[in-house]
Amino acid sequence: MIRIISIFALILLYQLSAAQSPCSVEAYLERAGDNAKVLQLEMQENEAFTQQFILDQSWKLAKAQESTYTIPVVIHVFHWGDDGLIDEQQALSGLQVLNDDFKGLNDDWDSIDAEFDSIKASLDIEFCLASLDPDGNPTSGIIYHEDEAALTNDMNVKSYGWDNHRYFNFYLPKYAFGDSSDFTAYATYPALATVEAQDDGVVYSSIRWGYGSKSIVEPGHDWVSVVTHEVGHWLNLRHTFQDGCFGAGDMVDDTPPTEGGTIIPEGCYNFDGSCGVSTNGSNYMDYNHGCKKMFTQGQVDRMLAALQFPGRIGLWSEENLIGTGCLDLPTNSEQEHSFTKVDCFPNPSDSKVFFNSEDVIEELTLFNLGGQLLESHQDLANAFSLDVSDLPAGVYLCRVLSANQISAIKIVVD
Repeated sequence: MIRIISIFALILLYQLSAAQSPCSVEAYLERAGDNAKVLQLEMQENEAFTQQFILDQSWKLAKAQESTYTIPVVIHVFHWGDDGLIDEQQALSGLQVLNDDFKGLNDDWDSIDAEFDSIKASLDIEFCLASLDPDGNPTSGIIYHEDEAALTNDMNVKSYGWDNHRYFNFYLPKYAFGDSSDFTAYATYPALATVEAQDDGVVYSSIRWGYGSKSIVEPGHDWVSVVTHEVGHWLNLRHTFQDGCFGAGDMVDDTPPTEGGTIIPEGCYNFDGSCGVSTNGSNYMDYNHGCKKMFTQGQVDRMLAALQFPGRIGLWSEENLIGTGCLDLPTNSEQEHSFTKVDCFPNPSDSKVFFNSEDVIEELTLFNLGGQLLESHQDLANAFSLDVSDLPAGVYLCRVLSANQISAIKIVVD
């Protein structure tokens, strides 16, 4: 009888734990349903890659020193009339919090407990609002959907998502869990199977996204950084309280174990010593929403590895950044003073497109809107004709390199 009661208690404890951790690995796999086994296998493969990546110091260092990782983002806002209708300023403020947190630009970056200040780390990553939609048309990257069921996440909000191979989708119903729950959001872990199923991304309650008239978060409160917590999962981070004081935990060497797992406490040190060691209560991957300030170096190493996974690496490729409008090009004023002028005509065309440049064209590359490289030509003097007669009708992107400067030109084949 005692054994039966003990097993029942363990099951009940597991159920309560799962209920308290909607963005845990267990909850993620539960939501996956029939795809759970496929995801588990891919996650095992990703973990083996991660451990090898961390051990290979030269590889890890090379990836850490790469230029900024840019991730194209689209924000889907769900509303019913005015209910849930956050404005553009609030949408942008949430994205700004995310970018500042990852780069260590958050206001409380310099107020971390001395014991953990030496291991805090940032990731040079930029979450960029897409300026080109999947059809190559201009977009603000903030898309509004008037849908009463989606407002409370009572339908598959991810059915509104843009191509998961090309965009990191944020879905903002008013409530992520059907009502005004204390739980704010949930994310997917990196898996190509999830991307291919159009099930990737973050679902996030708009009432706690950024600051504005529709947000219940006061400016300066760290609850707003739950977005950073969720994107940490999206980049393969577990909770710091995974497995409590025992087991593999979050698989990061420099995050001490902690019991954690509740969103109620405030302050940075409320779990200090819960596993017999000091607790990193200000870690983004804790559930202590009153104090979110830092990632550790070990966590950044895991995220660097995740950016190389099949389900993530295509997002930040140069080709995809061109196709989504996130390529970091000079501003208009810079173009006037230092950017080579390139003329392109006729445009649209069904036969040939001619390019004339003030400088020698060192390279001309052509991509489709999916970011796929179609053609590449080098050393073209000041003029070049591109034969487009065999291309299907549609929009394409041309990158012209001259004098070590880049021009991005949209061409139309009719």
